[in-house]
Amino acid sequence: MKLYPIIGISIIAVVILILASLTNVVGYQSVQSSNQPTINESVNQRELLFQTIVDIANNKEIQRIILKSQMSRGIFLGSEIPVITKNQLKRMYFFGLILSKFISKTRIQSWINTYHLITPDIQQEIASVIERDPKVQDEIMQLANSDCRCETSEWGFPVICTTLLVMMGVVLFFWGLLVLLLSPPPSAIDELLDLLILMLGPLPALYQRFNCPIPEGNNHPFPSDIAPADGEQNVSLDLTELSFRLTDEDNDLMSYKVTTSPDIGKGEGELVPSGTYTIPIYGLQENTNYRWELLLYEGGFGVTPISHKYTFTTEAFTPFILNPSPIDNSEFLPINTSNISFDLVDPQHELMNWTVETQPDIGSGVGTNVTDGRYAVPINDLDYFTKYTWFVNVTDGTYWAKKTFSFRTTTKNIVIIEPVDDATISEPDPNVNFGTSSSIILRSIRTWNLEGLIKFNLSAVPSNVTIMVAGLQMNYYRYENNNPSGNKVNLYRITNDWDEETVTWNNQPSSVAEQSSFAFIPATINNWVFWNVTVDTQMFYNNGTINYGWKIKDMSGDWQNETPYFRSKDYTEYHPFLIIGYE
Repeated sequence: MKLYPIIGISIIAVVILILASLTNVVGYQSVQSSNQPTINESVNQRELLFQTIVDIANNKEIQRIILKSQMSRGIFLGSEIPVITKNQLKRMYFFGLILSKFISKTRIQSWINTYHLITPDIQQEIASVIERDPKVQDEIMQLANSDCRCETSEWGFPVICTTLLVMMGVVLFFWGLLVLLLSPPPSAIDELLDLLILMLGPLPALYQRFNCPIPEGNNHPFPSDIAPADGEQNVSLDLTELSFRLTDEDNDLMSYKVTTSPDIGKGEGELVPSGTYTIPIYGLQENTNYRWELLLYEGGFGVTPISHKYTFTTEAFTPFILNPSPIDNSEFLPINTSNISFDLVDPQHELMNWTVETQPDIGSGVGTNVTDGRYAVPINDLDYFTKYTWFVNVTDGTYWAKKTFSFRTTTKNIVIIEPVDDATISEPDPNVNFGTSSSIILRSIRTWNLEGLIKFNLSAVPSNVTIMVAGLQMNYYRYENNNPSGNKVNLYRITNDWDEETVTWNNQPSSVAEQSSFAFIPATINNWVFWNVTVDTQMFYNNGTINYGWKIKDMSGDWQNETPYFRSKDYTEYHPFLIIGYE
């Protein structure tokens, strides 16, 4: 191997190190005294920021979260993450800012979105650890109560600073030349990168010593002054446009595209300057949630955009019919049920008239000039295993609403069975068994999925009977992160045996591709969720299909940070159960 390039880089490194040693006596003390308190304060605040990041990065619990995340992706980093020092962080910060001068922030954001460097769930876990660390919390509080000005500074000695940048360029040139001359094998690349970092290592210390300016990165354009405001309620139906302001601090031109859902209009603009822009909209409907997306491009449409999403809800005029009892599509209702009930709410709190009818006829009711409130209608003469439908009509004199609900009564004979096996299987913990957990947990996030398994023994059902209806019920008692209200949860029939004491993600049983049943997560916790499993249960009972139970899977879609919890058979109460009606 030729040593001349290495000798050249080494000489440059020595020069840099000598220059670093001279910074004690160079005109560093000539900084204007009027500016010194401001600079010291900024440096101290910056030091506090770096120390806070170091304390977070070195937190053992956070490191375990990162290790587990990487291992779930097939990346094995060893048993522990090396401790990071503040000096190392300063060098990373410096190199990152230098690179940001040449690499667009849009491109970096695109990499993050493509490779999902951190999931919302991991972010939530890390935030939870930070909240429990009193030292970090104290540092964050100090930062929050100070004017950190981490991206601004007052600087001196531009000639020395320029020289340092030129020297960095020379080091990079010689390092690149060394790589070209040696044509090293892939196994040697890491060593050459270590050499580059060694050569560049003194530069951050020099920059800090001389208070040199850091090259400013390319600022991506951003939106503001959103109208209607994100999440705004009771937006007038007379609204005719969406409005937003676009700003590019580098005074570069930008482009944008706007789409809406439901479709009420769209628009775009290419290579426009900073300013306020509007999108005409039309056909707004009352009490409707609208979503719109603003794609913002740095330059023309040929680059990767940054997405900004907003929502608003229009005002309501029609009375609301809420909280029916029995809930819609109820099963196993006792035949001695004495009434049906519901809430009425008028958005303008006007008086209302209402009527209720049933089919088959088990009762009816009427109300005149009533206010917001709850109303009940007596019913009687219910038969076993019969489906009943009831209709509610309401008007405030101008607007009217109608809703239809149904329920089915129980059979003469029922049997209630608790599970013999249930468990959660976890993709991020693929070899861990959760068979004794008191919860069944669901989540639909790529590489971070959680699914449930449940199995029942049907021996309690008498012989030679006809199963009329069967339903699985589970108690939904909490959620983490976002509310999973309305998420669809499917059941899939399992096709081979499993045991709750040994099952994991990696050895989970197979299941059919077609769903057996589905249900939706309620809007509030502490509710029972019902899946109709009549067909599968009939197949199990009649020995047409071996009973291995069901897989429970959240179908909300990839990257939904919503995690519902259900009670398992290992909790003290509220166990899942299979209710079977037969004749």
